[in-house]
Amino acid sequence: MKILVIEDDPNKALQVISFLREHNSDHEITHKKSYQSGLSEIYENTFDFVFLDMSLPTYDITPGEDAYKFRHLAGHDILSEIKRKKKSAKVIIVTQFERFGEGKQFISLKDLKMILRKDFTENYIATISYHPGRTSWKEELSSLITKK
Repeated sequence: MKILVIEDDPNKALQVISFLREHNSDHEITHKKSYQSGLSEIYENTFDFVFLDMSLPTYDITPGEDAYKFRHLAGHDILSEIKRKKKSAKVIIVTQFERFGEGKQFISLKDLKMILRKDFTENYIATISYHPGRTSWKEELSSLITKK
């Protein structure tokens, strides 16, 4: 199974990738850290699953760099491109947040899930709430992978 993990947090990425490898060592896993690098990978390759963070930097951050543009709904934008390009990958959002955006331009996780279900019925599977100190996200993820 070919899997793409798009996640900028190194600890979260390590936890998700380690879990996927423990679940099945035959997975071919690619890891990207930003909206742009993840999107390029999707354009160039075919994946069975995409594990996607919702909030990502626009570009990969290089060591010593302190300024970059952050995309609060990068996951939604990537799903839009997956749909537009008619990619068959199944997408699971893995997030630590309950709301996205800033000030008046924010959306709750509950509302975001409804939008994703409605707009991306062919690709969007579910959203998992990631908590580094808990195992519930692993159980949810295992269940979703097994079903598909």
